Amino acid sequence: MLTMNINQAKEQFLEIIRQIEYWESVILEKKGKSVATLLPYEEYASLRRLKNFLVMQELSAVMKYAGITAKEIYQNSLQELEKR
Repeated sequence: MLTMNINQAKEQFLEIIRQIEYWESVILEKKGKSVATLLPYEEYASLRRLKNFLVMQELSAVMKYAGITAKEIYQNSLQELEKR
């Protein structure tokens, strides 16, 4: 994983994109502090799916604790949509 400051990244943008295509992530720094990460799209998409999965697991646990079923949520949602 590469680390560079934002000014370097501006000057070498095309080269950075080429490296990202080969699965090299780049951390961008501003005044010595990490502020952003550039990563391959496939890696981003995978992380996004994982995050969504974890959110759904948490929601499922909350629903189970509250005694609410997915069917009840679905039916309530349909009723709300029909009111509109």
